[in-house]
Parts: sequence; structure tokens; C-alpha cells
Amino acid sequence: MKKLLLPIIALGLAITIQSCKKDKVDGPTYTVPTTYNFDSVDYSGQTYRLQMISELVTEIRKGTTGVAVDGAKLLNMYTNTGSPFVNSALNTSGKQLKDKTFAADQATIEAWITAAAALGVPGSGSNGTAGIVIANNGTSKYLLDANGYEYKEAVEKHLQGALVYYQITEVYLSNDKVGSAVALADRQHHWDEAFGYFGVPTDYPTNKTGLLHVGKYASDRDSIVGNATKVMNAFIKGRAAINSNDNETVTEQIAIIRDNVEKGVAATAVHYINGAIRDIANVGACNHQLSESYFLVKSLKYNSTKKVTDTQIQTLLAYFGANFYEVTVTDLQAAKDLLSSIYGFDSYKDQL
Repeated sequence: MKKLLLPIIALGLAITIQSCKKDKVDGPTYTVPTTYNFDSVDYSGQTYRLQMISELVTEIRKGTTGVAVDGAKLLNMYTNTGSPFVNSALNTSGKQLKDKTFAADQATIEAWITAAAALGVPGSGSNGTAGIVIANNGTSKYLLDANGYEYKEAVEKHLQGALVYYQITEVYLSNDKVGSAVALADRQHHWDEAFGYFGVPTDYPTNKTGLLHVGKYASDRDSIVGNATKVMNAFIKGRAAINSNDNETVTEQIAIIRDNVEKGVAATAVHYINGAIRDIANVGACNHQLSESYFLVKSLKYNSTKKVTDTQIQTLLAYFGANFYEVTVTDLQAAKDLLSSIYGFDSYKDQL
């Protein structure tokens, strides 16, 4: 009798285990759309801020025309004070850049703005002298500080990192904003706001019109790295999963977004290192690309799940040195090799 019972018990256990496994694998059933097309989507605040960054950068760029950078106006643009924007909708939006910037970097951004304005009417720049440096083509102009750092890139890339990248990876995709304990409507809205900061159309990558900031750079690398398409698909799938309370999938999509937004920033840093190496004898163009890459590398710190360590970031920045006029191809190649090794770009680092 005991011999008969044993196989019956074993069969019962097997059926129970299989049933449990089946339930776990199936999960909720829902449709994932091909575009970011959901009910009640609103990320207007994020769109306003991306447009504010664009206008602020345009204003700094005026310094390359031989006019003084208007520091007071730029600071007002940073805090949205005194109707400083050409687009009147930005002035009345109730939004600003400063209060969404990583707190420890707000003063740094303001210091770069103030330093650019302190030049007065900029003259010719060179090693040790802040001013306008003209590229070898005779037309491209860059407003550089005494050590070759470009003011426009210092402000723009700080905002792309300390505001856009930070808000996507650390704020809106945090457990406090989109975790399973958050009310559904809030969870959906916070997810939409993270997507809004990515700066791509709802039907990206089919439509690449009007790409902005982090999204634009991500898209520029997408044909090689595939990062931007992965981010877009994860945003769509994650939003559908939130609607259906599929928390496991939401968690998976957050990891994909964080990983691939970071990968886009790192790949773009390598892209500009390649440009700087190519243009090493073209001081204006070289220092412009060094500024792009340097401040992109700095921005990698804002993601707590980042692949690169804080120590590696400091090593990378040290390769650029304190004076861009004195950087060497050897140093830049070392920075490129380290970044490529960390992010798995070795097989295509020269094509980025």
C-alpha cells in the first residue's frame, strides 16, 4: 500500500509545481503598442524644460559673434525670472531649470554662466586667454575659457547630465515615483515624465523629427549601439506593464532604460574623443569636441546603477587634463580605450 501511495504523492507534487510555474510565466495579459500611445499622457513640463535648455544655449552661442554674453539674462533663463524666453509659453509655464537640477551642481552651472559674461565683449582666445577661437575652416567659432573649455558646452552638458539624465534615471524611474506601492495615476504620470525628458517623438524611431538633448545624442549612436531604440521600446513596454500592474516587467524595463541611456551618453563621449583625435591640430574644433566629451563623462555620475565607477570617472577626466590646449593623442586614446572597455564598445569604438 505504501509503495502505491508514493508515486501518487509524487505525481500530485509534480502537478502542483507545474501549475505554479505556469501561473508565474503567464502573468497578466495585455497589448503593448508600437508607439507611446496611452490615455492621459502629459509631459508638458519636461518639454518646456528641454526647450528652455535650447534657448539658453542659443543665447550663450551669441558670444561667438563678438557680443558680450548677457549673464543676467542667462541666469534669469535658468530660473525663469523676468520673461527671458523668446517662446512666451516658456515664460508663463510655471517651470524652471534650476529647481530640477541636481542640487550640488546648480552653483557650478551659474558659475560657468557668470564666467562667460565676465569676458565682456570677447576678443581672440588662445592658450591662457579666454575668448573666441576660430576653427581651421575659418567659419566655425567657439567661445573658450583660458584653458580651452567651451562655455556653451559646459552649461549645456551640465544641464543634460545634472537635469535631464539625472531626472530620467534617478528621479522619475525611482521606486518612490514608479514603484508598485505608488497610486496608479501617479505611477503612470511619473513614467510619462521620465519619457518626456528623453526628448523623442511618441513614434520614434520611425519619426526622428525634433529630437532634443539626451534623446538626440542617443539617436545619433543608435545605428551602431542600438541604445535609443531599446530605450524607446522599454518606455512603451513599461508603460503598458504599469497599466496592467505587471510589476516584474516594469522593473525589467527600468533597468533597460537606465542601462541604455547611460550607454548612449558614454558612446557619444567616445564619438567626440574620436573627433578630437582627428582634429588635434585644429585647435577650435578639437577643444569644442574635448568639451563635449569631458562634460558628458562628468555626467555619467548621476545614475546610481551606472556601469562606470566613480573612480573610473575621475581617471577618465584626468586623461583630459586641466588644460585642453595641452592634451595629447596618447591621453585621448587612453580615455577612449577605458570607456570602450567599460561599456563593451571595443569592436566598434573607432566607428562611433
